[in-house]
Amino acid sequence: MDNTIREVTRALKGDLVLGDPRSRVLRAACDSRSIKKGDLFFALKGENEDGHHYAPVAIREGAGGVVVSHLEWLKRQEEIQGAVIRVENPLESLKKLGGFIRSSFKGSVVGVTGSNGKTTTKEMIKSILNSLGSGLASQGNYNSQVGMPLVLSDVRKEHKWMVLEMGATEPGHIRNLCEIARPKVGVLTSIGPSHLQSFGSLDRIAESKWELMDALPMDGCAILPWGVPILDAHIRPFRKRIVYFGEDSSCAVRASMIDVGEKIRFRLHVGSQSKLVTLPISGRVNVMNALASAAVGWILNCSIDQIAHGLKSFQPPHMRMEVLSHQSGAVIINDAYNANPSSMLESVRTLVETYPHQPAVLVLGSMLELGKESEKWHFHVGSEIGRFEMEKIFLLGEEMESFLQGAISAGADKERLLRVKDVTELPDVLKPYLRKNRILFFKGSRNMGLERVIQELR
Repeated sequence: MDNTIREVTRALKGDLVLGDPRSRVLRAACDSRSIKKGDLFFALKGENEDGHHYAPVAIREGAGGVVVSHLEWLKRQEEIQGAVIRVENPLESLKKLGGFIRSSFKGSVVGVTGSNGKTTTKEMIKSILNSLGSGLASQGNYNSQVGMPLVLSDVRKEHKWMVLEMGATEPGHIRNLCEIARPKVGVLTSIGPSHLQSFGSLDRIAESKWELMDALPMDGCAILPWGVPILDAHIRPFRKRIVYFGEDSSCAVRASMIDVGEKIRFRLHVGSQSKLVTLPISGRVNVMNALASAAVGWILNCSIDQIAHGLKSFQPPHMRMEVLSHQSGAVIINDAYNANPSSMLESVRTLVETYPHQPAVLVLGSMLELGKESEKWHFHVGSEIGRFEMEKIFLLGEEMESFLQGAISAGADKERLLRVKDVTELPDVLKPYLRKNRILFFKGSRNMGLERVIQELR
């Protein structure tokens, strides 16, 4: 983004109350604590805060302008050095700005959605597409109606591609994001029980993720996992191009000879070509994420060598199977960014595959936002994980009582299962387990705060 105040005001259909229409703004922002010179600050209203209170702060910090819905705050200011644009709704205007920026972008746009693996896949795609020149990818998990326009505002003239993560907590969210981003390639990583409290069923989750595919243009391409029955009803009437990824021999992008460990090795097949690939991350599920990413590279004309190099050099995202060394010689695995039933099961399976001969302590927090099916899913995950031999399993959160019962039903030793009432108890409880060659594995919904435990242990 590098636009004049006049251009932005017209795009937002706003009124320029103060400021030089010829001055330029370089990026959108909504957090006054991280303002950079030339930012355009949007005064968004949250549950507890009103961004209008921070508009003067943003200008003092160097913002080139502010977008507001009223001017009451302005009456208390002696002097304003930036532009003031008045609109009806700053959030809707932020979305308009995203669409305005997207309309001038001529490169390839890739949307990535799924119940699990979105961020890892997005980072893999980014690493592959770097071979085509500079581009833009969502930072962290900036995948919401606020986050996506902020990401789009970072686009520059030299960028040749964009990879945008698309999340949803209720039906219609992805459709709205696609109206802003207008992707030509859509990637679906997986379908699983996440945000069931909002969606109610796996079928409705699948419908929500499919909003990305419905939004693709007729010459667009959907990249889908092979063999997901819940998608069949959506695929049958679909008339756009589909590229499947998986292990089945019929997939255009597939894997064979998979060797799991601290790093993964497999043979990548893309069309009629194949090549041995190494991933700097553990977990069989990441082979599927790599295949989805390779399919994007293939569609956008990357060579198989460029794809393999991109996968080998990608940087795994923070708090996703992140391996941390401890001075005691123990290994801490931080997979505590978030959790749902499928991701928790897959992560523990990955742990067992990667470290089959090392004693492991699991620290598991509740999987939130599962609604009325929470008890069922916690019991199910407990019954699956309870089959693995673990030195100890610490359980944090009320919902983990159902996990405990599930684990016991699967034959887990009751003495190795321990409920913890509060996250603040965990550091002292876990310190005796920090010994050479022992694994401490953390997984739970973000609101459980397990990352704070890891910070204290380190």
